[in-house]
Amino acid sequence: MPEYELKDRYSEEEIPSLVRKLNMTYDEAFEWVNRRARKLHVDLFGKVVRPGEYYWRMRMGGSFSNDLKLSNASMERFLFVLFAPYPKWERRTEKQVSERMEDLRKIINKIAR
Repeated sequence: MPEYELKDRYSEEEIPSLVRKLNMTYDEAFEWVNRRARKLHVDLFGKVVRPGEYYWRMRMGGSFSNDLKLSNASMERFLFVLFAPYPKWERRTEKQVSERMEDLRKIINKIAR
């Protein structure tokens, strides 16, 4: 079995960066966004998010009760499960981001002409 570099935790800067990469794999309607809780929430894994704390939310359509919610701690664990065992997946998302940016540059250049 391969050995992986295990990290105790991601830094405050790494989490949003990894979420942006993750969002590049989703349709825009289903992206994770960081929100400040206005009321008490319990996330997908049973972690409590108190009013004023930040958490991650993914709209799932319909009412807010259908949304997926993750505390910062849960998002960190979720990202670890996604990115740590398979670093190539992170590089693929980076490549996808670069390709999208290049496509946007081409569109802007065509419009500017």
